Amino acid sequence: MAKNRLESKYVTVAPGVELHFWEKGEGKPLVFIPGLTFSGEIFKAQMEHFSSAYRVIAMDPRGQGYSSKTVDGNDYLTHGRDVAALMDALGLEDVVLIGWSTGNLDTWSYVQQFGKDRLRGVVTIDMSPLPLSPDPAWWTEGTIEELSAVATQLLTSPEGSRGFFSEYATGVMIQHEMEPAELDYLLDMSARTPYWICRALFCDAIFSNFLDTAKDVGASMPSLMFIAEHWQDVAKPFVETQLPGYETCVMGGHLMFYEYPEQWNGVLEEFLQRL
Repeated sequence: MAKNRLESKYVTVAPGVELHFWEKGEGKPLVFIPGLTFSGEIFKAQMEHFSSAYRVIAMDPRGQGYSSKTVDGNDYLTHGRDVAALMDALGLEDVVLIGWSTGNLDTWSYVQQFGKDRLRGVVTIDMSPLPLSPDPAWWTEGTIEELSAVATQLLTSPEGSRGFFSEYATGVMIQHEMEPAELDYLLDMSARTPYWICRALFCDAIFSNFLDTAKDVGASMPSLMFIAEHWQDVAKPFVETQLPGYETCVMGGHLMFYEYPEQWNGVLEEFLQRL
């Protein structure tokens, strides 16, 4: 078991399909799940901080990071089953699942299919359980026109996918003005996911509806939602009305845990100490 060193490991979750994950520390497990195209590596500051008291696992979902790239299974129901297979293989109990962006969908998908018996808390970072809605008052990922343009005009080539994530990183994810090397680091991590897997996951994410599952989580177990500052006018009222039981914390941009690790880790630390 990883104790003092951040270890890079693999686990087989289906015939011919391996998930890659990072592991460090021992104690009750925290499982971090990154968003679309990203690797568990994005949680480096969290792995270092929390591994002093917890068994920290940061996974690369199927199709992302160093995990297997498959023609099928690029959807969030499969991702939820992969989370369960990882937990089974590692014998995890009393888990806190921590999802970022579409990693929230992996988290809610796991709960929808496998229940809450092995969890002691759920932390979600900056994404609605209902990413598409015609109601402008609801927290969504954008208008139908915007989302269809991304799916059909941008995520259809490697260049288009890189362009989309470059614009998203500078406009939504990060608040400070990045040096070229930092932007390259984020885009290189994202580019480990082929554009055709990214497109399949993006479309599946947009049409996902985990609202009932997310409500059940908030009503029955400790739950925390981090919300980026640019979303707060819509997202905070949405969570407070549609997901009663969730605590909320407004902070930074979409990638706030990476940009403001000390502040973010402090909020999570306080939440974990109450479990």
